[in-house]
Amino acid sequence: MSKHYSTQEHFSISFEGQAIEQHKISASALAQSLLALDGLARRSAQAVYGRDAEIDIQVKGEAKPGAFSIDMTVRHDAPIAAGVTSAAAILGQVIALGKWARGKKVREIGIEETGASLSKTRSETPIFNQCAVTVCNNTCTLDQLSRLTQTLDNDGADSVKFVADNSEPQVITRQDRVYFRQEEGLVLTDNEAESILEIVGPKLNGSPKDWTFSEGEDGIEFVADVEDEDFLAAVRDRKIVLENGTNIRAIVRTIQRKKVRTRTDRTIVEVKELFPPDREE
Repeated sequence: MSKHYSTQEHFSISFEGQAIEQHKISASALAQSLLALDGLARRSAQAVYGRDAEIDIQVKGEAKPGAFSIDMTVRHDAPIAAGVTSAAAILGQVIALGKWARGKKVREIGIEETGASLSKTRSETPIFNQCAVTVCNNTCTLDQLSRLTQTLDNDGADSVKFVADNSEPQVITRQDRVYFRQEEGLVLTDNEAESILEIVGPKLNGSPKDWTFSEGEDGIEFVADVEDEDFLAAVRDRKIVLENGTNIRAIVRTIQRKKVRTRTDRTIVEVKELFPPDREE
């Protein structure tokens, strides 16, 4: 029987400003911010502990309005070496990197022992942990950072402060919000679920954009991007042969947004299993 390990981590977040102090902040905006924080924490934990890590996150409101304390328990199969950066600290770096990069993806120009050296149009070249770079460059992360900071669109909301144990606090101000804001509209729902899908329109060159899937005979057909780099590389290198009728078991992220009209976007986050088409004898 394989041995399992458990790691406890702690961090906090506070939404600050007069509107927060007077309990006048939008409940839906605050709820979406906390849900985004949950998603960012899970993504950071998976980057540190592996995709198969089991993550439990508990949020507790503090006496100060808008302040929350978060306990995260991660169960993983392999021991973590001494000196490895915690998932909470990685999340802090993701926020710092998103702020430095002004909400854009970054390009690595060199790998250091302590992380990744990054390049952008500005002259300074900071060092960030490689896990933080990987997490931050994910399109889902950029969307979650937008949701995390959307309380700053409310009058009387001044800043969002994130603090991980033994790490420098990260503060996003109302002025910083412009770099994080995604213009696709207000997020109404955002969830991930496992599903069996038929691949109707694959991209055999391994492109992540605009794959077509079907939920089955009585289900809907939809277009989605694929984020699973290992799966895309296997398709591109012809290690996976996709035939008519091929099905996958996958983690599907579904987001509903409201701008003028409600829109639903789907993303294939991870392909967990491949089912070749049934053969008639």
